Amino acid sequence: MSYAHLSDPHQYHESVLSTRSLSFLSTADALGLSGRNRSGSLTQPTRRSTMHDDSEHGEDLIMANTEPAHDTDPNDMSELPLSVAHSHLFALPRELRDKIYAYCLTAQDDLSIEWPRLAGTNVAYSLEPQLLRACRIIYDEAGPLLYSLNTLTFHHPSDANMFVRAFASVSLSRRHIANLSLHLKSADTRLWMPYLTSTDAHRSLKADFPYLRELGVRYRSNKWNHTHAVDVNLKDWRDDSRLDEIIDGLRHIYHPPPPPRRLQDDAASSGDGEGAKPLNEMNAQEFMRFVDTRRPGEDMAFKRQLLELHKAHAPNAMKLDPPTTKVVCACRVHSTHFAQLTTPPADSNGGLRPHRARPAAPMLATIANLELTREVPSAPVVEGEPFRGFTAIDFLTMPVRRLEDPDLGTAKVARTPFADRQKILIALEIHCLDSRSQSRDRR
Repeated sequence: MSYAHLSDPHQYHESVLSTRSLSFLSTADALGLSGRNRSGSLTQPTRRSTMHDDSEHGEDLIMANTEPAHDTDPNDMSELPLSVAHSHLFALPRELRDKIYAYCLTAQDDLSIEWPRLAGTNVAYSLEPQLLRACRIIYDEAGPLLYSLNTLTFHHPSDANMFVRAFASVSLSRRHIANLSLHLKSADTRLWMPYLTSTDAHRSLKADFPYLRELGVRYRSNKWNHTHAVDVNLKDWRDDSRLDEIIDGLRHIYHPPPPPRRLQDDAASSGDGEGAKPLNEMNAQEFMRFVDTRRPGEDMAFKRQLLELHKAHAPNAMKLDPPTTKVVCACRVHSTHFAQLTTPPADSNGGLRPHRARPAAPMLATIANLELTREVPSAPVVEGEPFRGFTAIDFLTMPVRRLEDPDLGTAKVARTPFADRQKILIALEIHCLDSRSQSRDRR
């Protein structure tokens, strides 16, 4: 693997390890200088992979040592090499070959792939990335699918940074990773924020994953108070400065405010050839010429500061749409609170009152009427509508799920739909231990 994109590999290694102790990595392994393949296995070998490969790397997503010497666009290959010209696989149309590749390279049940695997987890993704080692043509055709069809999950910023810059194929991972999931704990917010909001070219979320289509952030909150009533917690969970910091930081990176009006007017009124172009569409050279024209006597250090600010708001005038950003605020609740929020209210006859659909016209009931009747609003939040807070009825629109959590064991999970909080989608998730699994453990 080539490290030409790193000005000083040893300096990079030091900067990564400065925020996390990685005792399972040696210096040679981290820099890829050991002369052997470094195991980056995401899962244990599954039944399907064991039939073809009995090694411990049956589902290895790391392809650092098989990276092509130059980027090749498979669509530009008009003729196949003689080595595969008579292969039955390549006798099929490209569309069918892509379906075969996708079957081998997509995690089963759309599972999100954790890297590195958390201790105690035993999820079978059923990936077959060793297919990419068959030949160069398969690598070129199928390699992008491995990253674009799966969602990667990271629990630490250094894991995300090292995956795309040291362990995975740089040309494939950074270009084709489209779906990303980040898991943050409330206590680790200060650790994550420099990575999430930085514009550093070698260590930042936006630089490491420039082609994201969807970014999911699961924030584990500690604001739910078991001694308070459900209605109180449904209001208090929003009073979380760390959650606000995450949302505001992501909004600043992916939806930055427009340049000040005064600077835009200066650009439009300047007499040089770049005058008609908005500042956020200028590249570095055009911006520096504009600054030299408007401020000919300014110190060069000050001009460089202006250039860095310009890059932060308009990095090379990239015409990429920002990813759909979803933030889930996950709260662990008591089982009684979980039951109250996920059980439909009973009607006057003692049965469960069916959920009523959103009315076509706005509700006419006033806040006073709601207080008198003690009823929750009959119109749950609709996916994507402006954020107005969540009520108990919003949890009834989504089915209750069960999942395996490395910290909690088997848990029941319920979530509200996503609401739009100024271009960042936000949802509230509640989870509690499954009492049935607890009773089985006791037996």
